[in-house]
Amino acid sequence: MTEGRQNGKRLLGRVAGAVTERVVVTVDPDIVLEHVDLNALLSRVDLDAVLARVDIDALLARVDLNTLLADVDLDALLRNVDLEALVRRSGIPDIVAESTYSMAGSALDLARRQLVGLDVVVDRIVDRLMRRSEDERLEGPPNLVAARRGAPDQGTAAR
Repeated sequence: MTEGRQNGKRLLGRVAGAVTERVVVTVDPDIVLEHVDLNALLSRVDLDAVLARVDIDALLARVDLNTLLADVDLDALLRNVDLEALVRRSGIPDIVAESTYSMAGSALDLARRQLVGLDVVVDRIVDRLMRRSEDERLEGPPNLVAARRGAPDQGTAAR
């Protein structure tokens, strides 16, 4: 390249720099943007690189969650929730079954204790009606009384 050409390019660069600055200051950006194809421009941008530079925590700190959630339709959101599956996963049926089993066992124990008490009362009433003395009262079922004493069962109750 000749020296004259190089000087011409330098002069043109200086003129373009001076003119560009005046054009940028003078021209309304909206007019320029009307003639720019934003899709073509954005297709040349590496969005992954741009997003890698974004501080997500700082961005989310600026979000007002109350305002954001005020517009959420909870009824529509909950229509998509499978409550039966949610209850199964939570273990509530197992807890209810265990509680029910425990309560039923406690109720049976209480009923048994009440029946034993009633049996003692009935036994005393029968003994009075039969006019049995203290020595004649049965100590219990014959098989149990014999086993407790270590004696063979004789088929009669100890008196």
